[in-house]
Amino acid sequence: MASQSLIASLTSTPPLSIEQFYPDSPPPAGSIGVCLSGGGSRALTAGMGGLQALSYLTFNGNGMLGQVKALSTVSGGSWVGVPYEFLQGSSPADSAFLGSFNPNIGSQTLAQLGILSSSSAAAPVTNTFFAPVLLALQAVVLYQLGVPENMLWQTIIGLNILQPVGLLNASSTLQPMDMFSNDPKTLAADVTGPNPSLGSETAYLVASGGSRTPRPFLVCNMAMLINETGTNVKSFAPVQATPFITGIMGAPTGTDNNGLTPGGGGVTSFAFNSILEAVSASSVSVSQTRQWSLTDIAGTSSSFFAGILQNQIAQWEQNPTQFFATMAYYLWEIYEWIKSHLFGEAEAAAKKFVASLITASPTAALTFRFPNPQDLIPQYNYWPVADPTVVSNPQTTGFADGGSLENTGVNALLAYSDINALISFVNSNQPLMIGTYGVSDGNGGYIANTYIVVDDAIPPLFGYQPYGNGNINECNKGYVLYAGATCVDSLAAGYANNQVFASEDFPALLQGLWAAANTGGSNVGPAIFTQTLNVLPNAWFGIGNRAPVTMVWCYLNYLQPFVDQFANNIDVANFISSDVSLNNFPNYATINTNLSATQVNLMSSLAAWAVVAAEQANQTFTNLFNSFGPGANAHLQAAVASESLAV
Repeated sequence: MASQSLIASLTSTPPLSIEQFYPDSPPPAGSIGVCLSGGGSRALTAGMGGLQALSYLTFNGNGMLGQVKALSTVSGGSWVGVPYEFLQGSSPADSAFLGSFNPNIGSQTLAQLGILSSSSAAAPVTNTFFAPVLLALQAVVLYQLGVPENMLWQTIIGLNILQPVGLLNASSTLQPMDMFSNDPKTLAADVTGPNPSLGSETAYLVASGGSRTPRPFLVCNMAMLINETGTNVKSFAPVQATPFITGIMGAPTGTDNNGLTPGGGGVTSFAFNSILEAVSASSVSVSQTRQWSLTDIAGTSSSFFAGILQNQIAQWEQNPTQFFATMAYYLWEIYEWIKSHLFGEAEAAAKKFVASLITASPTAALTFRFPNPQDLIPQYNYWPVADPTVVSNPQTTGFADGGSLENTGVNALLAYSDINALISFVNSNQPLMIGTYGVSDGNGGYIANTYIVVDDAIPPLFGYQPYGNGNINECNKGYVLYAGATCVDSLAAGYANNQVFASEDFPALLQGLWAAANTGGSNVGPAIFTQTLNVLPNAWFGIGNRAPVTMVWCYLNYLQPFVDQFANNIDVANFISSDVSLNNFPNYATINTNLSATQVNLMSSLAAWAVVAAEQANQTFTNLFNSFGPGANAHLQAAVASESLAV
């Protein structure tokens, strides 16, 4: 497709609100958002369970999920959240895609738990094709077909995650040729009206109507690499993609690869990854060869895994004969992947390429050309909304996994002033556990009852560095503040701009999660804890002065009562026991991209079961919806009126 000039609109910030995007047909009233953290296939699966539970639970007679105002996704959470948001008429039903909560999961046999519908959100990750080495082989094949190195990972996600549910329209060279918007009215007003040439392009719209659950406002999170002025340091700026706009909503420091200071808002989503040609008030003229697509956002949001491909391909570059041996070993699997995921000329060319490797001479390995591992980082055109400047020789800028900056998705939604409650699904590989150290008291000791290790993404939200074990390569022990620290551990440096909550509230979160999970025994309760927190302004994420937020933290953790349901089912009980020992169920390693159907069914059920158990024990979610869900204002007004009458 040749480059063409198009017209797009700018939306500056802060402040932002979700309601500003829905002047005629607002999303559910109320102010509750849901956050699906990153974590690869684990995050996809556990996130699926969380959404499943919210669909099962009801408020005022309707499923809670359909009454959520916003959904923020990161990395593996985007693998379930993005397709869920855009399921088409021909896509699986919502209940088939997310699965349905089964309160009698303990009656399932091991054979039954080993069956997963092909319509499930998690079906792609249960296929051998999604194992790390197979993903790397796919990258090499796609590279030979002409897919640019900086689009290899995104294309893999488009083919494996989006295509099975009908959300990929690709050219013969496998370029994504689709765009996305909210609804027909938004598409016409913002995209095709100003740009009639786009009227024939595939546009995926947010799922609505019929049997579909009403969808929340989507924020898909990724990061852009920025250059810190006067240094060789690279840091990350938060990028949001929504059905309306995409961009950097805050005002981070540093510059993009064109020397411009990023931030200030977003451009109509189809026009992201464009070259700026002219500016006229709140409209811009841009040139593009193709539009910003679902493949771009779901792939870039999860591009941590491009690093896995980098490592594997670098090994093959050093030892090409190992690559040929690996391709031969997985020959059947790679042929099956080509047959089931490629099409037309691409399928024929891929088969021809693989066949050529089989018949290649022993010396072929010496001249084989691999993609450059360093070029696998996603690269896109970017220009700032705050200062939209036309440059003469625009350079692309590198992009990264949203979790490289903020892996919970919490900060993104705090930029919206009409979100006052969040359900945060922290689907971590780190189980809650007792550590050697706790939260520093600033005097060489630790605050009592804070010797608890949690996911690295949580402490920075409160201004603390992630937990330090005091290893030889670490300069900190326990939880140490960023502010005033004599040393920042290298892993922690990327999270240094994430604080949105007061530091003094962090010990209560550690204590609350631990008590929820362990009061009366080890792992006997869901690790779910509710806090109301003041929100600190954060220019990096576009968060200004705003109301406090009520947080329901849902932490993925082993749950003994869930496992006890299988006490009389020895095969399942033994499977879980073995999976705990071998794979740390349910907190699987993020690099374990390929899960079995049994693992998916058990982990998604555990995640859903924890939510339902917390609701049954404490009405955790009913209380939240009573305060912040649709009809909450009327509920509060009625309470005030009743109080007035009583007086």
